[in-house]
Amino acid sequence: MTESEKDTIRFFDEIKVNLNRIPEGAEKTPDFFVETDKQKIFIEVKEINENEEEKALLKEVENKGQVLGHESPEIGKRFRPAIQAANRQLKKRCTSDEAGLVIIQDVRDFFTRSCFPQEEVKLAMFGDRVTWISVNSRSIKADIYDKNKTTTEQKNTTVSAVGLMVKNIQDGSLTLHIYHNPHAKNGLLSPIFESSKAYEYRIGSSKSYGEFEKQ
Repeated sequence: MTESEKDTIRFFDEIKVNLNRIPEGAEKTPDFFVETDKQKIFIEVKEINENEEEKALLKEVENKGQVLGHESPEIGKRFRPAIQAANRQLKKRCTSDEAGLVIIQDVRDFFTRSCFPQEEVKLAMFGDRVTWISVNSRSIKADIYDKNKTTTEQKNTTVSAVGLMVKNIQDGSLTLHIYHNPHAKNGLLSPIFESSKAYEYRIGSSKSYGEFEKQ
């Protein structure tokens, strides 16, 4: 069992929601499901670990106490495969009106984990940010999402929302930040979980660049 799966179990235990584990079989299916008074939700948990480049970076920090040069990865790049893989697994069980929630937890070291996790989720879902600025007036002419979208009206619609599990590095407390997918086949019905540890966000448009609004 991964660290993220253990934290997910602990989180739902703390908010007093019955989390049911789905037995592993020959095919990849979601990890868990919950049944609220509104709907049944299948949950797939994904964990972001260090890749080989990031492991080398940590080794350099350990050996030298510093890093001479490091290029930050493209925002959203590490989260996109997690969303795509989760959608394939959620489709195995979300066959009628069930909702699908992918929970992502970044368990990388302080030096390698995302500095902008909400932006990471947003650009992973809706695509890279591209801003067009007028040469003459210096004003912004367009601010949009462009390539590398994982959630559209045709793609990964089984993912009702992307949840970001955040663990406080000081006391280990957990919070879940749920970002609704406006293109979902079956949306999550709000409020999803009646808890001060769970937060929900929605976005007005996935065409023009914008911010998630807390519900």
